[in-house]
Amino acid sequence: MDNITIRKATPKDAEAACAVLVRSIKEICGPYYENDEEILAQWLGNKTPTNVRRWIESDRSYSVVAVNDKGLVVGFASISGSEIMLNYVLPEVLYQGIGKGMLQALETQAIASGVGRIDVVSTIPAKAFYERNGYMSNGAPRYVGRIVGDFPLVKVMPHKNALNRTP
Repeated sequence: MDNITIRKATPKDAEAACAVLVRSIKEICGPYYENDEEILAQWLGNKTPTNVRRWIESDRSYSVVAVNDKGLVVGFASISGSEIMLNYVLPEVLYQGIGKGMLQALETQAIASGVGRIDVVSTIPAKAFYERNGYMSNGAPRYVGRIVGDFPLVKVMPHKNALNRTP
């Protein structure tokens, strides 16, 4: 994750963050869902710069971007309450720790807000990522079209005061 900065997203990031979402869904996730046009159209339906800007500006969510040393947004993640809504990176930066860094930023925000557990509905390619980061199955997988492709996961978070205790 050299030369990557993870910071709170701003409305100015909306267009670049939206481009990350679209590319990641099409190029990383698409093959796991047989590049099914109907599935991808539904998935991408709300991934517009206007919606991303609304998500960033919403009081109910906390969004972060990963920015490289050239100032380019290469990742976008968002949590709403206790649910991770998005955590996507560009295909060319996959497996570089950027998704994990954004996940940790969301978890830190959740703990600071007093959230005791975080839920996420994972995609097929992200399931192992979440499991490596302490998330466990939280119910039966669900179908996306004809493909078993949504995996409810949960992680119990330490209480924020537990982080500051000395032994």
